[in-house]
Amino acid sequence: MDFKRVYTSTKTYIILLISAFVLLLVMASMAYKQTIKLQESAEMITHTVHVYNVLGNLSRHAIQADSEEFKQQLLKKPTESEILKKYSQEGKQLIDSLKKLTVDNPMQQAKLKPLGSLLNKLSGQLYVLDTLNLESDQEFFEARELQKEKISKTLFNIRVIENQILKEEERLMHKRKSEYASHKFLAPLTSLILAFFALLISFISFLRIYRNKLRFKRSEALLKNILSTTDNVINYYEPIFNNANELVDYKIVFANECNRDYFDLEPDEIIGKKVSEVFPVLVENGDMVEMIRCYKERKTVVFDRPLMIQNEKMWFHSLVTPLEGGILVTARNTTAEENAKEAQLLFKKRLEKHNLELLNNRAFLSNILKSISHVVIHLKSVRNNEGKINDFKISFVNENVTPITGDIPEKIKNKKVSEVCPDIFNPVVLEHFVNVVEEGTTQHYQVPYYQNNREQWFRATAIKLGDGVTLTLREITEEKKTSDRLTHLNEELVIQNSILSDAENLAKIGSFIWNPETDDLEPSENFYRMLGGISENKKTPLSEFREYVHPEDIEVYDRRNLKSITQFSSLEHTFRIITKQGGLKYFKTNGQFVNKNGKMVMVGVVQDVTDTIIAEENLLNSNLKLKQSNAELEAFNRVASHDLQEPLRKIQLFISRIEDREIEALSDKGKSYFKKVTNAVQRMQSLIKNLLSYSRIDSSRTDFENINLDEILSNVEEDLATVIKETGVELIADKLPVLNGVAFQMEQLFTNLISNSLKYRNLTEAPKIEIRYELVDSSSLPNRLSKEKKLYHQITFSDNGIGFDSQHAEKIFEVFQRLHQKTEYTGNGIGLAICKKIAENHNGHIIAKSSVGSGAQFIVFLPV
Repeated sequence: MDFKRVYTSTKTYIILLISAFVLLLVMASMAYKQTIKLQESAEMITHTVHVYNVLGNLSRHAIQADSEEFKQQLLKKPTESEILKKYSQEGKQLIDSLKKLTVDNPMQQAKLKPLGSLLNKLSGQLYVLDTLNLESDQEFFEARELQKEKISKTLFNIRVIENQILKEEERLMHKRKSEYASHKFLAPLTSLILAFFALLISFISFLRIYRNKLRFKRSEALLKNILSTTDNVINYYEPIFNNANELVDYKIVFANECNRDYFDLEPDEIIGKKVSEVFPVLVENGDMVEMIRCYKERKTVVFDRPLMIQNEKMWFHSLVTPLEGGILVTARNTTAEENAKEAQLLFKKRLEKHNLELLNNRAFLSNILKSISHVVIHLKSVRNNEGKINDFKISFVNENVTPITGDIPEKIKNKKVSEVCPDIFNPVVLEHFVNVVEEGTTQHYQVPYYQNNREQWFRATAIKLGDGVTLTLREITEEKKTSDRLTHLNEELVIQNSILSDAENLAKIGSFIWNPETDDLEPSENFYRMLGGISENKKTPLSEFREYVHPEDIEVYDRRNLKSITQFSSLEHTFRIITKQGGLKYFKTNGQFVNKNGKMVMVGVVQDVTDTIIAEENLLNSNLKLKQSNAELEAFNRVASHDLQEPLRKIQLFISRIEDREIEALSDKGKSYFKKVTNAVQRMQSLIKNLLSYSRIDSSRTDFENINLDEILSNVEEDLATVIKETGVELIADKLPVLNGVAFQMEQLFTNLISNSLKYRNLTEAPKIEIRYELVDSSSLPNRLSKEKKLYHQITFSDNGIGFDSQHAEKIFEVFQRLHQKTEYTGNGIGLAICKKIAENHNGHIIAKSSVGSGAQFIVFLPV
């Protein structure tokens, strides 16, 4: 193969030749400009001499008017008028000549205006002297002398202006002489420099061509050595045209040794053959079309293709580059990378699916708890050595507890109820909770709460969940007060006011009065609305209402009603109804018998508890899914920590034995392959380690504590002391706050961000990392981030490294996402994903800002 024809180009020499030619033109134009300036300077000196001459004539013209001879001529008759006219005409001509010569000098032009006026004045004074005719000789003499005196003054003023003009011209003459002398010196000097520069360019061009010839020989030898030792298939093809001058195929001109390693093809045997004959698969899968397009459009083409070689699927990344007379094809074996990508993609999809389900469940549960006005508490049983429940621990409480007790949910979590609420948690309440857990029954009761000499009443509903109790509290203080006041009134007022109070103060609640003897049901207006309207009459038979009860609940509904009627006992029951519009609702009825006008009637309240029941079911399902997801993650941790690492440990063991005993027996290429295997095992171990770190960051951790970030930073600096010393990085940090978090996760966050800045530092300048702190309002956060708290700790990590394109600011926080090849920078693309997960675990955020070559900023927002 003709390496010189393939890998060399004349563009460099053409550019140098054009540059030299342009420089010569520039130098020649400079010499030409110097000559023109020299000529212009000579013309300006000549122009000044002309001005001198005209000024001299003007001076003589003025002196003539002051001479006695000229005055005597004016006094003679009759030629005086002709002499004066000729004299005046001569003055005007001199002034016009000066105006033309000084047209480029505004200052001289300004002086010529009064000079012309003085000459006209002089002509007038001479005319007066010429026409002077008095009877007395004495009078004639005195008048003539007076007129001569006026003429002398005018001539004096003319000489003053002439001297000013003359001085300005003398100044211009000195200046122009200096410019002429300068141009007279520079013109030949520029020509000499031009000749010397042309000689210098010729000499440099000769040296450049000679050195390039030597460099080409060395590059050719180096290229041959690279092509013989590379792991990539490198072939060079020349085009084959048909009779219509259309490119239809290629001829193999060069093929390196890797053709034998991967395709079992001898390089010497395939040289000279057609590509379509040696590699027919390129025609079948359409790659030949791309290769033809590469030659025609002179554009690089890249494609990844799988090939079946000896019944084994192998992937190759091909780069087709157009050269002068053909194309260069470089194919790299990417089988291992593609297999790893498939495994990583599968794992990533599973992990994303689990995380998405977990986030959805968590968000759904959070929205439910925020949307209701009730206090929701989940209590976990605390048992003694005998297995009996003696207390309960608060594992969850929503924020609605704060306005009532003043307690912050985060501070009372994981504490015993007996410690937090010793006044409320009496033996009766404990018995209620124990019955719920042990028997699985739902308990409803009312409980008072005293704070700051104020009494509050709550209606509590306790439901079993696992080995604990989910407690829902609704404040009924006003209802309780109203009920107490109504006990002092008569029976009618008690009944009516109870119905009105319940209907007005309870949402989604209707009331009714039912007479069992007549089967008349008197529902409230809200009851009508809840059912969609069952009758236009004020009274309706209970059997008509029964038609709206769900068919599956009819049997239990009838049985409860029968028991209540026969025993005159209170009725409490939850059942489903189908509204007039076909909708499904859950009704909870609570009624009791009272004596009205000597007859036993039932007074009751019906509550629409559809939302509560659905929320409880969703909450239960979400908890079950959350437990299942956590179990799968724990199973993955066990597999990753043992089953995935065990084969790697065995590979490392065998690698160590081969290095100790057999390494010298391997060829240089074998040693190179062996080193690649060792590096691959180390990368796999690092990948598993980081995956374990990522999966073990648990958002439900309970070991949050007050941590000092200054101490965290100090520990990180101590761990990275060796790297910091080797890189010479300047680390500047503000005083950092104390916040509630997980210490080892914060330490990992700081370590990953500082290590990232050290890894991607700029090698052309001293590395510098700044850690700045600021307490900011939630409005300072970007709009796309959720803002659950009012104040946030803002910690900014800035460096002067190589930076990255701002369009990748979100991508870099994804698992396995890298912006550089592993040959450029080490790593596996999990470090920043761990940082993001740690920030979210602390209910915070992390964002990145950067541009290529301008360093990077990682900003962490943590709630106060």
